[in-house]
Amino acid sequence: YLNTTDTMVQLTITASLLGMASGQLFVGPLIDALGRRRPLLIAMSVFILASIACLLAADVTWMIIARYVLGFSAAAGFVINNAFIRDVATGQNASRLYSTQAAISSLAPVVAPLVGGQLLLLGDWHVVFIFLTGLGAAVLAMAAWLMPETLPVEKRSQLSFKTTFASWGEIFRDRRFVAMAVTGGLLFGQVCVFIAGAPFALQDGFNLTPTEYTYAFAAVTIVMFSANAINRSLLKRFASITLLRYGLSQSIFSALFMTTMNVFNLHTLATSIIGFALSISAMGFCMANMLGLAMRDHAARAGTAAGLIGFTNSLGGAIAAPLTSLFFGLDIVGVTLFMSILLVTAAVVGLYGTRNEKPVVH
Repeated sequence: YLNTTDTMVQLTITASLLGMASGQLFVGPLIDALGRRRPLLIAMSVFILASIACLLAADVTWMIIARYVLGFSAAAGFVINNAFIRDVATGQNASRLYSTQAAISSLAPVVAPLVGGQLLLLGDWHVVFIFLTGLGAAVLAMAAWLMPETLPVEKRSQLSFKTTFASWGEIFRDRRFVAMAVTGGLLFGQVCVFIAGAPFALQDGFNLTPTEYTYAFAAVTIVMFSANAINRSLLKRFASITLLRYGLSQSIFSALFMTTMNVFNLHTLATSIIGFALSISAMGFCMANMLGLAMRDHAARAGTAAGLIGFTNSLGGAIAAPLTSLFFGLDIVGVTLFMSILLVTAAVVGLYGTRNEKPVVH
């Protein structure tokens, strides 16, 4: 329809990812100056307009620009949500809310392809952007109706480059925050390696049908959802740092498990799914607790801190996914090898960065 090439179509996806990464850096300082509610309403309005622009795209250049704006506006949702949680909760309570958010988000990799496939039965790609326009309108309506303002005017910062750079400086001087941000980027990177490599490692490597692959992928995602739910429940009894250390230890164990499978050539469909499930579910005990610890001391600049966390996660995924095919290969050995390297590196950074944290249950 757009009279373009597969390469240019891929660029539309890249544009959306770049928009999401850069949007998080921009939106963070903005919501510290303007509050949470109004920027979210503006961002969702822009999301709707960008979806309509994609729907009406007459050429691929128009589509690339519109997809960038779509990703940029969607980034506001992630940042504002994390800042919103920090406004209303801290410590264990914040980690529980982050766990709830992560559990819901973990379903997206399974639900999105299924919804997309059903939409394409109704028409061509235009139907997808009609759906996104409607989804954006529904979120805008719910935000306008349900979301209160959680950042009082007297606690807001000035919107200027000087203030933004000063906030970044304060945040980067927090070694715990830096450790959590780097650890999160590495862990999110290994998830993106799994998402990018799983179709080749599982479907092609074990000759699965599309339906069988969907079941295998769904099994891993359900385990991650369950890990987030278990983490939320355990936060009533255990400190978030304790659960984070368990999650990082599980990361090391899953890396050792997958490395053993590689060294002794023990990969079967079952052992591969177990290895992926162990590595991905470790995220359920890591991400929410890392967010809680990283955001703990940054109530005055929660938006900026949330934006930096989101940016490092996006950066980790954007770098790791293409490196898989370039340096490791997309077979089961290459994918699990790269995931293992990322998992162990994340665990070392995370455990070292929180070595002085004391377990305290609030």
